[in-house]
Amino acid sequence: MKSHTLLSLIFISLLLSGCGGGNVEEALNADTTEESASDLISYFEKADPNLKKLAKTASDALDQENFAVAVQSINQLRAYGAKLTADQFMVVSEAGVNIQNAMIEAAERGDKKAQTILNMQSAGRRN
Repeated sequence: MKSHTLLSLIFISLLLSGCGGGNVEEALNADTTEESASDLISYFEKADPNLKKLAKTASDALDQENFAVAVQSINQLRAYGAKLTADQFMVVSEAGVNIQNAMIEAAERGDKKAQTILNMQSAGRRN
């Protein structure tokens, strides 16, 4: 699953870099939820106010390890895909990967909320 996601991100980054993506490589540098939280603020600083607010909500949720709100906010940002710049799209995608990894780590430490979200996501993929 992780390799599929990584391959998808690489493919998208190559595709977008050919389309004037600019700093797509920088947008893919976030390796942790903390870095993703920071990128969500900086890459959406000049965005449409609604997108900026949603990115701030996602960033705050990441900082607080509120996985439910973080996942919801990232999914909402993905729904605005056509309105996002290449960099913003990559930041949102990278944040999604980092949230998944953080939830897996939290679930392994016994976090019941993280495990519940992972279970719901897994059930949703099967249906």
